[in-house]
Amino acid sequence: MAVPGPRCDRRLVGLPARSSTCRTGQGSHFIIGSGAGDDHRHPRAAALPTGTSGGDRVRRLPGIDGGFTVIAHSEVDDRCDVVIIGAGPAGSAAALELARAGLDVVVIDKTEFPRFRIGESMLPHTQRIMEELDLMDRVRKLPHMVKRGLEIEFGDGRREPAAISFKEMFGDGVKQTFNIRRSIFDRMIADAAMEAGARYRFRESVTNIESLEHGDVRLELDGGRIRANWVIDASGQACVLARHLGTRKFIPGYRNVSYFGHYEGVRRNTGDRDGFATLAMCREGWFWLIPIDEKTTSIGAVIEGDLSKSIPVPANQRLAWCLENCPAMADRMTEATGPDKNHVVGDFSYTCGRHADAGWFMVGDAAAFIDPVWSTGVSLGLEGGVHAARRIIDVAKGRMRPQAATGAHHARISGLRRTFMKLIRNFYDHSFRELIVRGDGPLGVHRAVVNMLAGEVFRRVPFSVRWRWDLMMGLREFNRIRPLNERIRPHSLLQSGGIGLPSPNAGVSRAVPRRRIGEPSWQSH
Repeated sequence: MAVPGPRCDRRLVGLPARSSTCRTGQGSHFIIGSGAGDDHRHPRAAALPTGTSGGDRVRRLPGIDGGFTVIAHSEVDDRCDVVIIGAGPAGSAAALELARAGLDVVVIDKTEFPRFRIGESMLPHTQRIMEELDLMDRVRKLPHMVKRGLEIEFGDGRREPAAISFKEMFGDGVKQTFNIRRSIFDRMIADAAMEAGARYRFRESVTNIESLEHGDVRLELDGGRIRANWVIDASGQACVLARHLGTRKFIPGYRNVSYFGHYEGVRRNTGDRDGFATLAMCREGWFWLIPIDEKTTSIGAVIEGDLSKSIPVPANQRLAWCLENCPAMADRMTEATGPDKNHVVGDFSYTCGRHADAGWFMVGDAAAFIDPVWSTGVSLGLEGGVHAARRIIDVAKGRMRPQAATGAHHARISGLRRTFMKLIRNFYDHSFRELIVRGDGPLGVHRAVVNMLAGEVFRRVPFSVRWRWDLMMGLREFNRIRPLNERIRPHSLLQSGGIGLPSPNAGVSRAVPRRRIGEPSWQSH
C-alpha cells in the first residue's frame, strides 16, 4: 500500500548505488509523519502514539495541529539510509540531524512513550547541544528547573554542603543547564525528529543481525526485515550490537544498584542554590536529590552491589530504609510524600570495545555506561548521537571516507569515556571527597574542579584548567599522607541501621590503587 509523502526518487552523494529511500515496512507498525498535505518534509509534528496496536493495514491516529499520524503495515522489506536502534535522547538526536540533512531515517524502539527514565540532571554541555539543535526554546516550554550548580555533602549532615557553582568556571562556556523529567524531554526530541522526517517504529525489537557492512546493513525485527546503509545503536544498556559482537566488558569495582523514585514536599535548596542538585556521600554509596519541576523531586540511592545485599528489607523498599539511616537526607524528607515502593536498576559500569566500524556506530549507554554520579549519561548520549550522525552526513556528502568516519567516532567516544572515568574514580576516593567538601583551595584550584565536574571536557580543556586540575590531583595524594583538611569519617548506612560492615575498608577503597590501600585516611592519624 502506498504511504503518503514518500521520497523514493532521492539519492545522496556517497551512498551505494543500491541505496533506496522508499518508505515501506514489513509486518510492523511505524510512524510516518503528519498526514495533512502529504508534504515531503512533514511540517506538522506527528504525535507519538501511546497505545497503537496491529491489525489494520493503514491506521490514522490524531496528531497535533489537526494532522494525523499514519501507521502503515506492509509486506515488503523496509529500506532506509540509516536505521537507529533506540528512541532515547541519543537516538532521537541522531535521527534529527540525519533527517534535517535529507537522509531517510528509521528509529526502532522496543517500548513506547511515555516511559520512566532516570538521568534527569543535565550538564551544561546538554544545554549547549540543545542550542545547537535549535531545541532549547522547546525545553524552556516544558516543566523544568534551571540548574546553576550542585552541592556536595557527607551523609552525617554535620557540615554545610559545599557549593559547586557553574558561574565559577573558567572560560566563557555555558554556565547553566536544567533538570527535567525524562519522559517529556525524550519525547520532545523525538517529536522534533519526526517533524524533520524521521520515521519511528515502536514496540519493535531486533531479533537477529544478518549483516553490519556499510551499505548492506540487514536486521531482522519482530515484524520483518529492515535494510540500511548504516546502523546506529542507541539501545542503551540493552547494548544490542555489543551483545551481538561479544564486546561488552564490565569495569571492576563499579557494580552498584540504584533505588529511586519521585517525591513531593522535599525540602529543597533556595536562594543562590535554587535548582541545585544535591549529592550526599556515605560509606556504602551516595544519594541524589534533583528538583525536576516546581513540585517534584527525584530522589535516589546508589549503593555498592555487595553491600546492598546487607540491607534488611526487600529491594523495592530499600530507598526508604537508606533515607531513614542517612541524617542529611532524612532531614530533607520530613514532610515528603511519595511512593511506597521504589524503582530498582543495576548500575554496572562497562565499555563495549570499539564504538564504530564497518557500517555501524554505538552511542550513549550502548557504547559505554559510566557511573551516574556526575550526571554524564545524557550529555554523552547526545554528544555521541550527534557526532555519529554528522560523520554519516560527511560520508554521504563525500567529505569523508567510511573508515575515517567510524575511526573518528571511536576516538571521540573512547576519549570522553576515559576522561569521565578519571572523574568517577576521584569521586570514590575518600581523600578527594575530603578536599572537595572544603569548597576552596589555593591558586583557584576549586574553580578548575568546577570546570571538570560540570563536564567541560567535550571541548579542549584550557591550560588554565589543566594545570590546576593536576595540582588538585597532587593535593589529593598529599592529603593521604598528611591531612590538608579535617579528617572525616564517612557515615555508614549499615552501621546506622545496626548492621556490621564486612571489613574496615568496605565502601571506601575501590577507587584507590591496590598498592595504596591500607588503613582508611581517617584512621591513620
